Amino acid sequence: MRNIIIATLLFCFYLAFFTPFTFWETASIGLFFFFFLEFLYRLGNKVVVLDLITISAVFTWLVMPAIFYHVYPQENFLAHHWKRYMPIPSNEYFSFAVPSTVTMIIGLRVPLGKLSVNSNPKIYIDNVKKILLLQPNTGLVLIATGVISSFLDFLSPESLKQVFYLLAHLTYVGFFYVLYSPNKYKRIIVPSIIVLLVAQALATGMFGDMIYMMALMFTLALFGKKISFNRKIFFAVIAFISVIVLQSVKADYRKKSWQEGSGTDPLYFGQLITDRLSDPSLLADPNKLFFVAVRFNQGWLAAYTMKMVPNKHPYANGETIWQSVLASLAPRFLWPDKPIAGGKENLKRFWGYNIKGYSMNIGPEAEGYANFGVTGGIVYMFFYGIFFNLLLSIILKQAEKRPSLILWLPFMFIYVISVETDLLTTMNAIIKTSIFTLIVFRAFKSLFRIEL
Repeated sequence: MRNIIIATLLFCFYLAFFTPFTFWETASIGLFFFFFLEFLYRLGNKVVVLDLITISAVFTWLVMPAIFYHVYPQENFLAHHWKRYMPIPSNEYFSFAVPSTVTMIIGLRVPLGKLSVNSNPKIYIDNVKKILLLQPNTGLVLIATGVISSFLDFLSPESLKQVFYLLAHLTYVGFFYVLYSPNKYKRIIVPSIIVLLVAQALATGMFGDMIYMMALMFTLALFGKKISFNRKIFFAVIAFISVIVLQSVKADYRKKSWQEGSGTDPLYFGQLITDRLSDPSLLADPNKLFFVAVRFNQGWLAAYTMKMVPNKHPYANGETIWQSVLASLAPRFLWPDKPIAGGKENLKRFWGYNIKGYSMNIGPEAEGYANFGVTGGIVYMFFYGIFFNLLLSIILKQAEKRPSLILWLPFMFIYVISVETDLLTTMNAIIKTSIFTLIVFRAFKSLFRIEL
């Protein structure tokens, strides 16, 4: 850790004296440099699920906005044409974004007293392996349930879509049961599940879930594994380049599969990937990467919210927060007009936009500001972090009694590590997946006499 701190200080020194970045921008990039290296250092040695939230937030809320202020300012043709430049001054944005991000990270990491848990993943994985020795085929049952449900999803009525969607994700839970079991077919099953995940992304044109799920799967698969730091850096660089390449071809692939109605086309997708890799200059051209950069720049959403609130729309004073908490707990038949998850409500309230046909969300950072202003938003982000810290601690406490719960973390946290959604969307996902997990545990015990 000492080497990481020294490297970060030297890196920040270079940014401060040899680049045009401001103090806040230098601090932003330095924070990412530190937490990224720390994540790699902890990977395999600690339960690093919450670290993924930190990495995602620092990169999309701090690093990408800093890049936009210098590479894609208002004077840039593409940024001006598509109105995706940062709409407020750099110091105004970062003087809120940096402290609010830091307070969230503190909330994610603050010790919770009696709820504090052992963060050594090897203990949990060793317990899981002991259980799976007695029931090596549990993962196959989960995978079969997930695959069958994914087909039934297309035939199910609208009211059951969410249920079959959750059931389909049992495929990936089963992946971990197989991975840590003595099942002799795991060398075939494990890569097959990864292929299935890619196939589903190609079929829908939606790659976000695949990226987040793979990140969580990769993290969990390395629990307790001893891997050199240099090797971790190598694989992290490969993963980062892969995400950039994927994002750069996504629009072209969607255009052909959605607008031209060609459907799933793995060959065309492969051709797009090959074209990008055969001409690396495409990945270094700012104009070619503009839409990739836009996709990663969640800070633009927060900055636009800061521009609109309170100049054109008043602060919500906590209303969307408590409504989100209540709406995630209350079923719709008891509250028919409760807020709808997905960001549409917040965009209408804080921007005056009524979006149709696409999805956009202001994110937790902007929602904190839109409710409480700068100081209140910074404090809110601390409690936002505390919530997920508490949630993970409760799950790990339960995993001490029921070890296999550790294998459900990617399923439950897939929408948590994404910092693009509002509180309602995130809480909805957490509560639904938690209740669903409990139901599946009981159903498997009753129907198959299998203790998950």
